[in-house]
Amino acid sequence: MAKSISKFLMMSLLGAAVAVSGCSGSGGNAAESEHSGGAGTSSLDPVTLQVVIPGGKGTNFDEVLAEVNKRLKAELNTQVKFTVIDFADLNQKTNVMLSSGESVDLMFDAPWLHLDTMSSQGYYEELSGLLDQYGPNVKKTRPQQMWDANKINGSIYGVPLGSAYTQERAVFIRKDLREQMKLPPVKTYEDLKAYLYAVRDSKPGITPLLAGADDVTYSWVNWLIRDDTSVNIRPTNFAGASLILYYKGNDGKVNNFFETREPVIWSSIQDVRKLFKDQVMSQDVLTNKSSPAEMQLQNKIAASPQMAFGIPKPFNDQLKQVVSDGELEAVRLFDLTPGKNLSNFKMDNFICIVKASKHKERAMMFLDWANRQENYDLLEHGIEGVNWKAVGEHQYETLNNDAGIVSFQLMLNPALEREWVGTDEETREYRQFIAQADNFTKDIMTGFTFDPAPVKNEVAQFATIQAKYYSGLFNGALDPDEYFAKFKKEGEAVLKKIQTEMQRQADAFLAQ
Repeated sequence: MAKSISKFLMMSLLGAAVAVSGCSGSGGNAAESEHSGGAGTSSLDPVTLQVVIPGGKGTNFDEVLAEVNKRLKAELNTQVKFTVIDFADLNQKTNVMLSSGESVDLMFDAPWLHLDTMSSQGYYEELSGLLDQYGPNVKKTRPQQMWDANKINGSIYGVPLGSAYTQERAVFIRKDLREQMKLPPVKTYEDLKAYLYAVRDSKPGITPLLAGADDVTYSWVNWLIRDDTSVNIRPTNFAGASLILYYKGNDGKVNNFFETREPVIWSSIQDVRKLFKDQVMSQDVLTNKSSPAEMQLQNKIAASPQMAFGIPKPFNDQLKQVVSDGELEAVRLFDLTPGKNLSNFKMDNFICIVKASKHKERAMMFLDWANRQENYDLLEHGIEGVNWKAVGEHQYETLNNDAGIVSFQLMLNPALEREWVGTDEETREYRQFIAQADNFTKDIMTGFTFDPAPVKNEVAQFATIQAKYYSGLFNGALDPDEYFAKFKKEGEAVLKKIQTEMQRQADAFLAQ
C-alpha cells in the first residue's frame, strides 16, 4: 500500500467495472509468443518498449538508462524508452494517451489516479495469463495476500507496487530551526503547531507550512485524518484520495460528507483555515508551482508533508548546501499500537500493460527482468560501484549521487527492497511495523473495488466540481462557511448518485 522511501522519493517529492474481455497474452508478435522471458536475442525480434511513468529524471538518469538498455539488448533484444510526466500533469496527459490510442506498452496507474476507471473501460490488459507464462519473478516477489487484495472485480489489471501495508507518512520540519527557537522535540500535533507559529513569529522570510494542492492526498486535512486511529477514516478512492465519500470505522458504510459534515473532518478544515488566516499555511498553497520538498530544501518553507517516515540522506545534503547547519527531522503522528490501524492490503501504485500494446509478452518479460535483484538494484539505485554499494543482504550505501530511474513507478516489492545503511533506529522501527501484516486489523472492505461504469458520467462531473473547491477547503485557502455551502449546492445531487451506487456494490460485496 505504501510508497517506499528509496530513490523514487527524490523524484516524486521534487516534482498525488466493465471488465476487460481480451485474452491474456494476446496482441504480441509470433516470435514473442513462442519464447519465455529467458530467451536470448537470437530468438526474439528487436523491440523498443514505451513506458509512461510519473516523477522527474534523477541526476544519473541517462547513464543508468544506457546500462539498462545495454543489459536488455543482450538478454531480451529489447530497449526501453521512458516518458516521464510531472505529477501535476499526470491525470490529463495519461488520459489523452490512452483515449487517443498513442503507442504505449506499459503505463503507471493508481487508485488515486484512474486505475479503476481505465480498467473498467478496457484500456488495460488482464494479466493472469501473462504472469503465469512470462512473469515468475513478478509473482514470487509479491505475497499472495498482495495479489488477492489488489484485483479489480476478481481480475489482475496491474502489477501492485509496494513494500508495506500502509503509507509512510511524516511532516518534515527543520531541526536546526526548532533548536534555535529552544523548542522540545515535536511529538504531537499541538507541538507541531507550536513550532509553526514560532517560525512565523521569529523567522521572517521562511513560510512556516506548505501542503500539496495538486494531489489531494497531500492536502493538510487529508494528511491529519489518515493518522487518526480514533476514527479510522479513509477515502473510498472514487475520486482519488477525496474524503467527500469516505469509510469510517470498519462497517462497510459509505459516508457522504455533504450529509454528515463529519466532526473530525470539519474541525480539521476549520483548524487549517485558522492556520491560513494566521499566515502559517503558505498564502500561495493553491498556486505554488514548486513542490513542497523542493522549496524546503531551498530554505523557503519550514514544514511539509512527505510520504516517508525518515529523512532521505540526499535531502539533508542538499539543504546544507543552502544553509550550512540546516537539518531536517521527521515528525511522525502514526500510531504504532498493533491492531489500531486498518489495512485493506491494497497498494497505492501499479504498472499496467496497455490493451493496445503490440508487445504485451515482451512488456511482461521486461517486468520480470526488472524484478530480479541485480536489475532491480540498477533501476532503483543506479550503477553498483559507481552510485551505490551493497551492505549485507538487504542494505545499501550511497557512493555518488545515488539515483536510479524508477522504483514505486515500475517494480517496487517487499522482497527486493534494500534499506539505506544510515537509517536511524526509530525510522527503522516504523518501517518494520508497517511491513508486518499482523500489526493491522483487516479492513472489512478488503478485496472490494468500486466499478464506476454505472455512474461514469457523474464521476466525471463531480471531478470537475471537486477541483473548484476541495484543495482550497482542505488547505485553508477558502472560507469553509461560504465555500462548503457552494461546493455542496453544486455537487450533492451528483455525489448522491455515486454514493448510492457505491453502497449498492459494497453491500453486494459484503453479502458474498
